[in-house]
Amino acid sequence: MSSAETNQEEANKWLTDLWWGVKCADEERDYYNNSAANYENFSAILGWIAPQLCMEGITKYETISGTQIPRDGRAIDIGAGTGLSGQALRDIGFTGQIDALEPTENMFVQAQPKNIFTLWYHELLLENKETSVPSNTYDLVYSVGVFSDRSAKSGCLKELVRLVKPGGHIAVNCLKRFWHGYLEVAAHNLQGEGKIEIKHVELFEKFHHHTKSVTVILQKNCK
Repeated sequence: MSSAETNQEEANKWLTDLWWGVKCADEERDYYNNSAANYENFSAILGWIAPQLCMEGITKYETISGTQIPRDGRAIDIGAGTGLSGQALRDIGFTGQIDALEPTENMFVQAQPKNIFTLWYHELLLENKETSVPSNTYDLVYSVGVFSDRSAKSGCLKELVRLVKPGGHIAVNCLKRFWHGYLEVAAHNLQGEGKIEIKHVELFEKFHHHTKSVTVILQKNCK
């Protein structure tokens, strides 16, 4: 077996063990903590382009709606990992402060040399539990690959709503099946309560391993 084949096999196993072996938030945090040094290499091998798809969803929404998310505003990366999504946000011209909510210390160690993040909140995103991040703080709250049926479940969406400023935006990229199976219901419930508006849903055919993903753009109501 060639080195490329070995690397592919290791990356495939890493992803399979994550999807089918990790069952809760603590297990997920430990899994990422133990594999942080290999995370970006595995992501590249697997063709993980979710950060770029999240930003593509943002820019398409801006073009269609005529709304511009302030590039000099303040943003927070939910599940910031090693900074891949933060770098993707910089790549579309965001010059403002980016903070990070990332519970896994070793992932954030990998992110620090990129000098993307200003503040780091070392906390898990959990249902029915507020983080220490201040309310109504951010022009943009975004997450990439965070929402799933393992730890950051659909009930966590209301925490993102708490963090964003009135009139600010939330961008979430997740697997299509998590959107339709879980997160869509939570978003419609929050919209029904008058807290947000669902502004844009962009379906992407390519994600990795032939799976589909969506980028969802929400806006917090000003009331």
